[in-house]
Amino acid sequence: MYYHKVVHKVERRINHWNQSGLPRQVVIRNLLLRGCRFEVSTPTEVFRVEEYGGEEEFTRRILKEIKTNDILFDIGACVGFVSVHAARKGARVVAFEPDADHRARLANNLGLNNLNNVQVVEWAVSDTAGHAFLFSEGTNGPSPTLMGSGGNACRVATETIDQAMSRGELPNPNVIKIDIEGAEILALHGMENLLNSNPKPRALFIELHPDQLSAIGSSEKEVQSLIESYGYHKVYEKLRNDQVHCHYRWH
Repeated sequence: MYYHKVVHKVERRINHWNQSGLPRQVVIRNLLLRGCRFEVSTPTEVFRVEEYGGEEEFTRRILKEIKTNDILFDIGACVGFVSVHAARKGARVVAFEPDADHRARLANNLGLNNLNNVQVVEWAVSDTAGHAFLFSEGTNGPSPTLMGSGGNACRVATETIDQAMSRGELPNPNVIKIDIEGAEILALHGMENLLNSNPKPRALFIELHPDQLSAIGSSEKEVQSLIESYGYHKVYEKLRNDQVHCHYRWH
């Protein structure tokens, strides 16, 4: 509900600012001194990029954690706002984005910043290898979800982090960010070996979606208990309307 209200507000603003035009390129300088360039072509992309998706505080927290030469798993990379900033900061990024339209925008934004330290993964992170339906309204809608609500259903491949790592397809991450619209419990079950390893990723950032978790018989409490069972402790939590932003650390 919150997401749609904000996007509609942005749409009205863009209609008022006829001179702004879409598509257009913008440079975001508030998070990194060197700035990052993005192309925005829809009102939703304006919100995601120029207004930080309403998540400036959480994004700053992620970028503050990331160090030069870190490896970041950006699970639910969308148009690449976090991936681009992290890569520009000197991290190696693995960007997971199963939606073809968003992945195309991600690739375009990587190109605008001349980045070659980002690996783009097309499959959806889950608890099993196989296929699932991803529901998407395109780049002018809310983020795609495996939870089956709205938009067009597209069949995508699914894989677990543990299986892909066992085949040597992925590096060992230092930081993980998860924002996948209610499928976070599935992703966590699929990276059990990684999160139980020693050493393990030192930081985990996750956006929880209690309503969508409930739809698959899970809950915010189950997700947080699972993370803590891997040896992590919570250092930050903030309610953002119907979502919860959490930052966990190991040690």
